[in-house]
Amino acid sequence: MKKILACLFCLSLSSCSLLSTHKIQQGAGKVRLFEEYTVVENCQFVQDIIGTEGHWYNHLFISNKTLIQAAINDLKNQAQQLGANTIHLHSNLLFASSVTLVGQAYNCK
Repeated sequence: MKKILACLFCLSLSSCSLLSTHKIQQGAGKVRLFEEYTVVENCQFVQDIIGTEGHWYNHLFISNKTLIQAAINDLKNQAQQLGANTIHLHSNLLFASSVTLVGQAYNCK
């Protein structure tokens, strides 16, 4: 019985971290996201980036809206770390348990 209580206690302590999602980092909120290539065609390409959120063990407890926003936050955080200010979004891959966004980071004047 003590082992079961100990396991339940540990699980309850870790459950909050299991439900955490990507938060927007300072400065990354200024990164803009576009689907149209014409917006970035005169910008300098920086790098391909992939934003993801969700796992097989937590997707039932996080709304689709939150999963998508967290994947966008992941993209913007990566772009900002690379010194880019714009993202051209190529595709979104919606799986049963996660969201994956594929794009390219650009630096636009």
